[in-house]
Amino acid sequence: VRFVRKKPYGKGGILDFLQSTVAVVPDLLPDLVLIDVDELATAVEGELVQPLDDLISPDLHDDLFPFARDSATFDGSLYGLQVLADLDHLVYNTGRVTIPPRSWPGVLDSPGPYLFPAGGQAGLVNDAFLVQYLAARSEPYEDGSGAPFLEEDSLIAVLQFYQDGASRDIFPPEILNCHTTDDCWSAYVAGQAAMAQAGAHRYLSERNGLQGSAAAPVPAANGPGPGIARGWALSLVTPDPARQSLATDFMTQLMAPEANARQNLAADYLPTRQTALSFWDEADSYTPFIQQQLLQARTRPRLSNYTQVADALQQAVERVLTGEASPEEAAAQAMMDVQ
Repeated sequence: VRFVRKKPYGKGGILDFLQSTVAVVPDLLPDLVLIDVDELATAVEGELVQPLDDLISPDLHDDLFPFARDSATFDGSLYGLQVLADLDHLVYNTGRVTIPPRSWPGVLDSPGPYLFPAGGQAGLVNDAFLVQYLAARSEPYEDGSGAPFLEEDSLIAVLQFYQDGASRDIFPPEILNCHTTDDCWSAYVAGQAAMAQAGAHRYLSERNGLQGSAAAPVPAANGPGPGIARGWALSLVTPDPARQSLATDFMTQLMAPEANARQNLAADYLPTRQTALSFWDEADSYTPFIQQQLLQARTRPRLSNYTQVADALQQAVERVLTGEASPEEAAAQAMMDVQ
């Protein structure tokens, strides 16, 4: 097996390498590629990767966590095996918060501060907002349903929650400087918050050196909100049947439950096979907690105009948290911006 390292994103990155190589020297394409699940759709649309339906066992397919199947399934076919996963959850100071909040009223009655990445990334809204919005929707949103993604009343509800938290100093002004959960983590570790949203990867990487902290689900409108999973998937590139057989055999070995568990434990990521968790420490309270999080996790909605929607939502968040607009005004403007 020969590995070729590439940048993860952008010019000269993995997706760019596939797109440029297939057009010029397709013989230089790899048999397999490890790709961010958020870029897999582009690879599928460009016919850069092959379906796996007839090449992997039903047992492996069915043992994947639901989010891991969904992340790599397009038009009913599986185009990748997600091997590494991450999602956000709450981390809280057990000396300042006895029982972590489970819903919005609990957050608003908490001692605070509560940090989440409200600043957006590259002008686009974070998953932290999408978790709250999807949990607040009166009608669950399903990809491919034909229903519009934005629903004004649900959007107003989340923005009202943000305004209420800001007015009570539960959400400090500094959350607009938090662009990622890593920013929240740094502030939390420095003692600047009682609670913060954290990526599981960061939590696993540093929790041994963290005193007096514990993990909990992200509180949403009427209870814990399902996390939005992200991560990396192995996808098959070669169309050659002989090489496909060898490549999928290698994929299957990597995805064996114990191998998947050991790989993720070593890298401080989450497993994507349900049976892999049997190789985690059952005496560790984090294991059953994260199992529930993984079972309930969902993928980021696939929207053809995602950039436009995420930009409009980020503007709405900023306008409400800075007091520039009411939740109703900000929601109405966001709805207009995506028409």
